[in-house]
Amino acid sequence: MPPEIPEEGRDHRVIQRVLEVLGGLLQEVYSCIAYIDREGIIRGWPSSSERLFGYPAEGVVGRMRLPQLFQRAEEGEKFLRELKGRSKAETTAELMRVTGATFPARLIFSTAAQEDHYIGVITDISDKEQTRENINYLRVYLDTVLAISGDAIITADLDGVIMMFNEGAERIFRLPGLEALGEDMFTLLFPQEDIPAIKEQLRTVGHIRDREVKLRFPDGEEIFLEVSVTKTRDARGQEAALIAIIRDITTRKRLEEERLQNERVQQEMRIARGVQLTMLPDRPPKIEGMDIAARIEFCADIGGDLFDFSRPRSGKLGVSIGDVSAHGVGPAIVMSSAKAMLNTLEQYTEDPEHMMYLLNNLLERTTEDDRFITMFYALIDTNERTMEYVNAGHDPPIIYRPDRGVFEELQSTGLALGILPGERFRLGPKVHFNKNDLMLLTTDGIWEATNPEGEAFGKHRIYDILRECHHLPSQAILDELFRRVKEFCRGEPARDDQTAVLFKFL
Repeated sequence: MPPEIPEEGRDHRVIQRVLEVLGGLLQEVYSCIAYIDREGIIRGWPSSSERLFGYPAEGVVGRMRLPQLFQRAEEGEKFLRELKGRSKAETTAELMRVTGATFPARLIFSTAAQEDHYIGVITDISDKEQTRENINYLRVYLDTVLAISGDAIITADLDGVIMMFNEGAERIFRLPGLEALGEDMFTLLFPQEDIPAIKEQLRTVGHIRDREVKLRFPDGEEIFLEVSVTKTRDARGQEAALIAIIRDITTRKRLEEERLQNERVQQEMRIARGVQLTMLPDRPPKIEGMDIAARIEFCADIGGDLFDFSRPRSGKLGVSIGDVSAHGVGPAIVMSSAKAMLNTLEQYTEDPEHMMYLLNNLLERTTEDDRFITMFYALIDTNERTMEYVNAGHDPPIIYRPDRGVFEELQSTGLALGILPGERFRLGPKVHFNKNDLMLLTTDGIWEATNPEGEAFGKHRIYDILRECHHLPSQAILDELFRRVKEFCRGEPARDDQTAVLFKFL
């Protein structure tokens, strides 16, 4: 009975059948087939192997390693290391039969289609060195590889004239095997200018390893190949033929190109992120009687949120926070443009209504139709502790007055910027701040952050934090806010940028 081979990602019954058929071809030439795993354990042992060595299949399969067939086990281990390192190995060594008698043999092993398994031909060369034997055992070796391997394989004589062309080669080169016979293998595989150097390397070194080649078809399609060419020797050790193994690596190359492109994009994004970060204030301004903190977390490399502080000529404190629809490169560019426009307009007017009117018209003309910006802009009189503001569709800032335990929200006073040309914006009611009051400006990425169940963080949790932590410094309050948002999300990735600015009146 043929030996049982474990099911490991391939139908081993098919392999066993192939081994038996090939073994039958070897009866006349004192050769056999062996199938081993990466550790050298014999997994296939057909009747041809039993005849040559005398070991029954049930005593070999899964029980013996290939090096145990060598008279000198260290030679077998060396051969196995070479096979694992190069996926193909040949050697001549003294092997042992079950009786203890030794005989010289030629071993040729190569990778099978199943990863980390190898198939090979072992030929007794003690008294069968006729040309017929050499040809037969070479044919068996090639037939074995052709039957088991899914790669494209071409055999040629030492001059490169094609003698065998398997189905894998037919698929890659779109060429019927019969038409390929007699053609020049070198011309088929390599650019004309590379052929002299390749032939010289084969002459001096004996092999070409994993050479990448780009092949262009008449219709313009390009594929990438990985080509290995090696000389094979007959039982006497004489050079007999050339074997080329060709792998289509087009998919791999495309993925590599995509990876490189992604790396370039990521590098550009990192540069853009650095540029955008330079547009943010290094630190909040230090103003007597006020404690100001700010923090921003982008959900991508760059984002569409922005905050800023300014000092118009009147000496008041200008503060702005904005959010462009969506996030990523496009919104980041829009927001950067909006910030630059706003900084310029502040040099000409300190009227928030007029400033937003002009900014809206500029953005409506320069941004795409599906882009808009929500923005809160305010001027704070730090001496009088009063504030006038315009809220262009932005999240209402939250004011907490701890002395009375009261929360207030500064509602929108106009549409988001960039939607309608000529839109007018009105001032909100003047705000007066008292000792210990807090004002929190945020973007919706904070309170809309969700946990794995889809529940939003919500504004009620923001109120709780302000109520519990109002006695802390502003930066500590913001850090606690972001910590709780992250804790609430439990690993759920942020879907929007998160920005917060906090004012505490001392």
